[in-house]
Amino acid sequence: MPIREKGYYNWEGELKTSPIKWLPIFVNGIKSVYKKKYSKLLFATCAFPFLIFLVAVYVATKPELKMMTRLVKEIQNDGLLFNTYYTNGFLIFMMVIMGLFAGAELISNDLKFKSFTFYLSRPLSRLDYVKGKFSIVLFYLLAFTLVPGLLLIIAKIIFSGEFSVSLNILLAAIIFPIVISLFLGSLSIMLSSLSSNSRFAMVMIFVVYVMSNGIAQMFHGIFKNTSFLFLSFDSNIRNFGKFVFGTQGEFYTHGFVAGCILVGLTILFFAIIMMRIKRVEV
Repeated sequence: MPIREKGYYNWEGELKTSPIKWLPIFVNGIKSVYKKKYSKLLFATCAFPFLIFLVAVYVATKPELKMMTRLVKEIQNDGLLFNTYYTNGFLIFMMVIMGLFAGAELISNDLKFKSFTFYLSRPLSRLDYVKGKFSIVLFYLLAFTLVPGLLLIIAKIIFSGEFSVSLNILLAAIIFPIVISLFLGSLSIMLSSLSSNSRFAMVMIFVVYVMSNGIAQMFHGIFKNTSFLFLSFDSNIRNFGKFVFGTQGEFYTHGFVAGCILVGLTILFFAIIMMRIKRVEV
Protein backbone atom coordinates (compact mmCIF):
# COMPACT_ATOMS: atom_id res chain seq x y z
CA MET A 1 0.00 0.00 0.00
CA PRO A 2 1.56 3.32 -1.04
CA ILE A 3 2.33 6.00 1.54
CA ARG A 4 -0.38 8.65 1.39
CA GLU A 5 0.51 12.27 0.94
CA LYS A 6 -0.56 14.74 3.57
CA GLY A 7 -4.07 15.99 3.11
CA TYR A 8 -7.66 14.79 3.20
CA TYR A 9 -8.70 11.45 1.71
CA ASN A 10 -11.76 9.21 1.83
CA TRP A 11 -12.05 6.76 4.70
CA GLU A 12 -12.05 3.19 3.43
CA GLY A 13 -13.09 1.47 6.66
CA GLU A 14 -16.36 -0.27 7.46
CA LEU A 15 -18.82 0.61 10.22
CA LYS A 16 -19.96 -2.40 12.23
CA THR A 17 -22.62 -2.53 14.93
CA SER A 18 -21.63 -4.41 18.07
CA PRO A 19 -24.29 -6.87 19.34
CA ILE A 20 -23.37 -5.95 22.92
CA LYS A 21 -23.07 -2.17 22.92
CA TRP A 22 -23.41 -2.11 26.69
CA LEU A 23 -20.23 -4.14 27.28
CA PRO A 24 -18.02 -1.10 28.13
CA ILE A 25 -20.56 -0.03 30.78
CA PHE A 26 -20.46 -3.54 32.24
CA VAL A 27 -16.66 -3.82 32.31
CA ASN A 28 -16.16 -0.36 33.81
CA GLY A 29 -18.88 -0.98 36.39
CA ILE A 30 -17.40 -4.31 37.50
CA LYS A 31 -14.04 -2.63 38.07
CA SER A 32 -15.61 0.30 39.93
CA VAL A 33 -17.50 -1.93 42.36
CA TYR A 34 -14.43 -4.10 42.93
CA LYS A 35 -12.34 -1.03 43.81
CA LYS A 36 -14.84 0.28 46.34
CA LYS A 37 -13.85 0.57 49.97
CA TYR A 38 -14.74 -2.55 51.98
CA SER A 39 -15.57 -4.51 48.82
CA LYS A 40 -13.13 -7.31 49.67
CA LEU A 41 -14.61 -7.62 53.16
CA LEU A 42 -18.12 -7.81 51.72
CA PHE A 43 -17.10 -10.46 49.17
CA ALA A 44 -15.46 -12.58 51.88
CA THR A 45 -18.56 -12.30 54.08
CA CYS A 46 -20.86 -13.29 51.21
CA ALA A 47 -18.67 -16.34 50.52
CA PHE A 48 -18.79 -17.47 54.16
CA PRO A 49 -22.05 -19.53 53.87
CA PHE A 50 -20.60 -21.41 50.89
CA LEU A 51 -17.53 -22.42 52.90
CA ILE A 52 -19.69 -23.63 55.79
CA PHE A 53 -21.90 -25.73 53.51
CA LEU A 54 -18.88 -27.04 51.61
CA VAL A 55 -17.49 -28.44 54.86
CA ALA A 56 -20.94 -29.81 55.76
CA VAL A 57 -21.22 -31.61 52.42
CA TYR A 58 -17.82 -33.19 53.01
CA VAL A 59 -18.69 -34.23 56.58
CA ALA A 60 -21.99 -35.75 55.36
CA THR A 61 -19.98 -38.20 53.23
CA LYS A 62 -17.76 -39.14 56.20
CA PRO A 63 -19.97 -40.62 58.97
CA GLU A 64 -16.92 -41.16 61.15
CA LEU A 65 -16.50 -37.39 61.51
CA LYS A 66 -18.56 -36.26 64.48
CA MET A 67 -18.89 -32.57 63.71
CA MET A 68 -21.54 -30.14 62.43
CA THR A 69 -24.11 -32.81 63.28
CA ARG A 70 -27.08 -30.44 63.34
CA LEU A 71 -26.39 -28.95 59.93
CA VAL A 72 -25.50 -32.33 58.42
CA LYS A 73 -28.82 -33.70 59.70
CA GLU A 74 -30.70 -30.85 58.02
CA ILE A 75 -29.15 -31.55 54.60
CA GLN A 76 -29.70 -35.30 54.34
CA ASN A 77 -31.13 -34.95 50.82
CA ASP A 78 -30.25 -32.63 47.96
CA GLY A 79 -33.52 -30.69 48.12
CA LEU A 80 -32.97 -29.81 51.77
CA LEU A 81 -29.30 -29.05 51.13
CA PHE A 82 -29.90 -26.41 48.46
CA ASN A 83 -33.08 -25.02 50.00
CA THR A 84 -31.26 -24.56 53.32
CA TYR A 85 -28.28 -22.99 51.59
CA TYR A 86 -30.16 -20.57 49.33
CA THR A 87 -32.88 -19.50 51.78
CA ASN A 88 -30.86 -19.18 54.98
CA GLY A 89 -31.37 -15.76 56.52
CA PHE A 90 -27.72 -14.77 56.46
CA LEU A 91 -27.25 -15.37 52.72
CA ILE A 92 -30.49 -13.57 51.80
CA PHE A 93 -29.49 -10.61 53.97
CA MET A 94 -26.03 -10.47 52.39
CA MET A 95 -27.54 -10.55 48.91
CA VAL A 96 -29.66 -7.53 49.81
CA ILE A 97 -26.50 -5.78 51.03
CA MET A 98 -24.70 -6.81 47.83
CA GLY A 99 -27.56 -5.38 45.78
CA LEU A 100 -27.36 -1.98 47.47
CA PHE A 101 -23.54 -2.02 47.48
CA ALA A 102 -23.25 -2.76 43.76
CA GLY A 103 -26.45 -1.17 42.46
CA ALA A 104 -27.40 1.88 44.52
CA GLU A 105 -24.96 4.25 42.76
CA LEU A 106 -25.32 2.96 39.20
CA ILE A 107 -28.09 5.27 38.03
CA SER A 108 -28.27 7.76 40.91
CA ASN A 109 -24.76 9.01 40.13
CA ASP A 110 -25.69 9.50 36.48
CA LEU A 111 -28.67 11.54 37.65
CA LYS A 112 -26.44 13.54 39.96
CA PHE A 113 -23.81 14.34 37.33
CA LYS A 114 -26.33 14.55 34.45
CA SER A 115 -24.50 11.87 32.46
CA PHE A 116 -27.46 10.63 30.41
CA THR A 117 -26.65 12.95 27.52
CA PHE A 118 -23.17 11.43 27.38
CA TYR A 119 -24.48 7.85 27.40
CA LEU A 120 -27.41 8.26 25.03
CA SER A 121 -25.59 10.51 22.55
CA ARG A 122 -23.49 7.45 21.74
CA PRO A 123 -25.06 4.66 19.66
CA LEU A 124 -26.81 3.42 22.81
CA SER A 125 -30.53 3.02 23.33
CA ARG A 126 -32.24 3.30 26.70
CA LEU A 127 -32.45 -0.50 26.74
CA ASP A 128 -28.69 -0.80 26.10
CA TYR A 129 -28.04 1.57 28.98
CA VAL A 130 -30.25 -0.44 31.35
CA LYS A 131 -28.66 -3.71 30.21
CA GLY A 132 -25.20 -2.36 30.97
CA LYS A 133 -26.12 -1.06 34.41
CA PHE A 134 -28.20 -4.07 35.38
CA SER A 135 -25.54 -6.56 34.24
CA ILE A 136 -23.15 -5.10 36.83
CA VAL A 137 -25.28 -5.83 39.87
CA LEU A 138 -26.47 -9.12 38.35
CA PHE A 139 -22.86 -10.24 37.93
CA TYR A 140 -22.09 -9.82 41.63
CA LEU A 141 -25.36 -11.35 42.81
CA LEU A 142 -24.88 -14.45 40.64
CA ALA A 143 -21.23 -14.69 41.65
CA PHE A 144 -22.33 -15.38 45.22
CA THR A 145 -25.47 -17.44 44.53
CA LEU A 146 -25.39 -19.35 41.25
CA VAL A 147 -21.64 -20.00 41.18
CA PRO A 148 -21.40 -21.34 44.77
CA GLY A 149 -24.48 -23.51 44.16
CA LEU A 150 -22.88 -25.14 41.14
CA LEU A 151 -19.63 -25.57 43.06
CA LEU A 152 -21.54 -27.35 45.85
CA ILE A 153 -22.97 -29.76 43.26
CA ILE A 154 -19.48 -30.45 41.90
CA ALA A 155 -18.12 -30.90 45.43
CA LYS A 156 -20.93 -33.30 46.34
CA ILE A 157 -20.17 -35.41 43.25
CA ILE A 158 -16.45 -35.44 44.05
CA PHE A 159 -16.87 -36.26 47.74
CA SER A 160 -19.46 -38.98 47.15
CA GLY A 161 -17.71 -40.43 44.11
CA GLU A 162 -20.92 -40.63 42.08
CA PHE A 163 -23.30 -38.38 40.16
CA SER A 164 -26.04 -38.46 42.78
CA VAL A 165 -27.65 -35.08 42.04
CA SER A 166 -30.95 -35.39 40.16
CA LEU A 167 -31.74 -33.32 37.09
CA ASN A 168 -34.59 -31.57 38.94
CA ILE A 169 -32.28 -30.39 41.69
CA LEU A 170 -29.66 -29.31 39.16
CA LEU A 171 -32.23 -27.20 37.29
CA ALA A 172 -33.60 -25.82 40.55
CA ALA A 173 -30.09 -24.84 41.69
CA ILE A 174 -29.78 -22.82 38.46
CA ILE A 175 -33.29 -21.35 38.23
CA PHE A 176 -33.66 -20.22 41.85
CA PRO A 177 -30.52 -17.99 42.10
CA ILE A 178 -31.24 -16.49 38.68
CA VAL A 179 -34.81 -15.54 39.62
CA ILE A 180 -33.75 -14.14 43.00
CA SER A 181 -30.80 -12.24 41.52
CA LEU A 182 -33.03 -10.72 38.82
CA PHE A 183 -35.49 -9.65 41.51
CA LEU A 184 -32.95 -8.13 43.92
CA GLY A 185 -30.97 -6.56 41.07
CA SER A 186 -34.03 -4.93 39.50
CA LEU A 187 -35.14 -3.67 42.94
CA SER A 188 -31.72 -2.06 43.50
CA ILE A 189 -31.55 -0.46 40.05
CA MET A 190 -35.16 0.76 40.24
CA LEU A 191 -34.63 2.54 43.56
CA SER A 192 -31.31 3.90 42.28
CA SER A 193 -33.16 5.50 39.36
CA LEU A 194 -35.56 7.38 41.65
CA SER A 195 -33.00 9.63 43.33
CA SER A 196 -29.77 11.43 42.49
CA ASN A 197 -28.58 10.80 46.05
CA SER A 198 -26.82 7.43 46.15
CA ARG A 199 -26.86 7.32 49.96
CA PHE A 200 -30.61 7.79 49.94
CA ALA A 201 -30.89 5.00 47.36
CA MET A 202 -28.84 2.68 49.58
CA VAL A 203 -31.05 3.37 52.58
CA MET A 204 -34.23 2.92 50.53
CA ILE A 205 -33.15 -0.48 49.18
CA PHE A 206 -32.60 -1.73 52.71
CA VAL A 207 -35.69 -0.06 54.18
CA VAL A 208 -38.06 -1.24 51.43
CA TYR A 209 -36.89 -4.82 51.84
CA VAL A 210 -37.15 -4.77 55.63
CA MET A 211 -40.47 -2.89 55.64
CA SER A 212 -42.07 -5.41 53.30
CA ASN A 213 -41.42 -8.10 55.90
CA GLY A 214 -42.56 -5.91 58.79
CA ILE A 215 -45.82 -4.90 57.10
CA ALA A 216 -46.56 -8.51 56.12
CA GLN A 217 -45.95 -9.75 59.65
CA MET A 218 -48.10 -6.98 61.11
CA PHE A 219 -51.12 -7.75 58.92
CA HIS A 220 -50.58 -11.48 59.42
CA GLY A 221 -50.61 -10.97 63.18
CA ILE A 222 -53.75 -8.83 63.09
CA PHE A 223 -55.89 -10.82 60.66
CA LYS A 224 -54.33 -14.29 61.18
CA ASN A 225 -54.26 -14.82 57.41
CA THR A 226 -51.13 -16.25 55.75
CA SER A 227 -52.05 -14.55 52.45
CA PHE A 228 -50.62 -11.30 53.85
CA LEU A 229 -47.18 -12.95 53.87
CA PHE A 230 -47.15 -12.46 50.10
CA LEU A 231 -46.40 -8.81 50.91
CA SER A 232 -43.01 -9.87 52.31
CA PHE A 233 -40.11 -10.13 49.88
CA ASP A 234 -38.30 -12.41 52.33
CA SER A 235 -41.27 -14.79 52.70
CA ASN A 236 -41.76 -14.96 48.94
CA ILE A 237 -38.10 -15.88 48.45
CA ARG A 238 -38.30 -18.62 51.09
CA ASN A 239 -41.62 -19.99 49.81
CA PHE A 240 -40.34 -20.04 46.25
CA GLY A 241 -37.26 -21.94 47.44
CA LYS A 242 -39.42 -24.59 49.11
CA PHE A 243 -41.45 -24.92 45.92
CA VAL A 244 -38.46 -25.14 43.56
CA PHE A 245 -36.47 -27.59 45.69
CA GLY A 246 -39.50 -29.68 46.61
CA THR A 247 -39.18 -29.43 50.38
CA GLN A 248 -42.08 -29.38 52.80
CA GLY A 249 -42.81 -26.29 54.80
CA GLU A 250 -45.47 -24.20 56.43
CA PHE A 251 -46.23 -22.21 53.28
CA TYR A 252 -45.14 -24.79 50.72
CA THR A 253 -48.44 -24.67 48.80
CA HIS A 254 -47.91 -20.96 48.18
CA GLY A 255 -44.51 -21.45 46.56
CA PHE A 256 -45.68 -21.17 42.95
CA VAL A 257 -47.63 -17.99 43.71
CA ALA A 258 -44.59 -16.56 45.50
CA GLY A 259 -42.46 -17.23 42.42
CA CYS A 260 -45.02 -15.50 40.18
CA ILE A 261 -44.99 -12.49 42.51
CA LEU A 262 -41.19 -12.24 42.34
CA VAL A 263 -41.20 -12.47 38.54
CA GLY A 264 -44.08 -9.97 38.29
CA LEU A 265 -42.30 -7.48 40.56
CA THR A 266 -39.11 -7.85 38.52
CA ILE A 267 -41.01 -6.94 35.34
CA LEU A 268 -42.68 -4.01 37.14
CA PHE A 269 -39.34 -2.72 38.41
CA PHE A 270 -37.88 -2.84 34.88
CA ALA A 271 -40.90 -0.94 33.53
CA ILE A 272 -40.38 1.77 36.17
CA ILE A 273 -36.68 1.99 35.31
CA MET A 274 -37.41 2.46 31.60
CA MET A 275 -40.08 5.10 32.27
CA ARG A 276 -37.79 6.93 34.66
CA ILE A 277 -34.90 7.04 32.17
CA LYS A 278 -37.24 8.13 29.38
CA ARG A 279 -38.48 10.99 31.53
CA VAL A 280 -34.93 12.09 32.43
CA GLU A 281 -33.81 11.85 28.80
CA VAL A 282 -36.64 14.10 27.68
